Amino acid sequence: MNKNFLVIILVCLCLVLTLQNVLAIGITPGRTTLDFEPNLQKQVSFSITNSEHKDMNVKLYVKGELKDKITLDQEEVYFSSQDDSKSFLYAVNLPESFDRPGLHVAEIVALEVPKEEGIDGTVVGATVAVITQLYVYVPYPGKYLEAELNILETNSGHTTTFLVPLTNRGKENIENAKAIIQIYSNDNELIDEVDTGSIRVLVGERKELIGNWDADVEEGLYKAKVILTYDGEEKILEKEFSVGEAKLEIELITVKDFRLGEIAKFNILVNNKWGEEIKDVSVNMLVFGDERDTIADFKSPNYDISATSKMEMIAYWDTEGVQKGLYDGKLILRYGENKNEKNVQVKISDYSLEVIGVTGRVIVKGEGGYNLTNILIIVIVLLVLANLVWFLIVKRLKKRRTK
Repeated sequence: MNKNFLVIILVCLCLVLTLQNVLAIGITPGRTTLDFEPNLQKQVSFSITNSEHKDMNVKLYVKGELKDKITLDQEEVYFSSQDDSKSFLYAVNLPESFDRPGLHVAEIVALEVPKEEGIDGTVVGATVAVITQLYVYVPYPGKYLEAELNILETNSGHTTTFLVPLTNRGKENIENAKAIIQIYSNDNELIDEVDTGSIRVLVGERKELIGNWDADVEEGLYKAKVILTYDGEEKILEKEFSVGEAKLEIELITVKDFRLGEIAKFNILVNNKWGEEIKDVSVNMLVFGDERDTIADFKSPNYDISATSKMEMIAYWDTEGVQKGLYDGKLILRYGENKNEKNVQVKISDYSLEVIGVTGRVIVKGEGGYNLTNILIIVIVLLVLANLVWFLIVKRLKKRRTK
């Protein structure tokens, strides 16, 4: 073999080994949620996956507000290339009380580290860290409802649906929760009201208030003001929404070479149907877990889109630690102070990803199971074969000359 060929092989092998260190570790679940109980003692399980089947050391530690309330069963573990995953426990020991109600958070971090560490245990050259969160909700004294507003927008002359999810974070049952939804025009004129009716919400329970509005109005931007009342308490929610065909529209989402666990590049084609340029346009996508917790929140840069033209916008999602399945999500198209929101679903498998509910059904798929690592290995094999063939031909020619 010639020296140049040996150099090529060494470079390719280095690239392969480097790539195998990327995105080699995952963790599940992404979050565990507990309702506070005085002096609660509980063990919580989680798993770490060795997605690239490599030899590695993993350090475990806790950070965040609740770190002193959590004890890990292990602080360091070794994975061999034969280990798909390993399960772990951490013990939660909550105090008699907290000094404030609401959400309290801790993060359990799994850090992949090289086999050799620095002096005094300092980690040198750490590669990847993944996190599983612990959420502890401390109830508010008395009666307290956590609420948000979601709007399913429609064309003019059709029904617009207002959804008000409610979670009882207080210490008492809510006997009568209801909402009046006021609809205002773009110049802040009250044009209609919708009554959702009333419901009962038990402690820790999650329910929804629903209001429907026949949107027989001109197309354009409107504002919804929700006056939520529950057992003598009141809360106000506001959100802008549009009636009619959106002036900005997401037409297509594509991802090339998608593979679960790696960084996915989203190419998002946005159509500006207005007769003038729109500045500061961005796309934000949220993906939710089973408990409506946010497991992904990624955003494109801002773009300026010329009048009646299309622009391809780019966003990235690191899918490390994400499991296969069907997830609820939200797609937010922002421009200036305005935004359009769409509830979507994201269906994920090893080599495909489908976003359902953007413009009918937008399908985002990878192009097979080949990644850069596989391609480099194939190239190396082909180069080795080519070099062997070349070597045999040269050897045969030399024999003929000696004869």
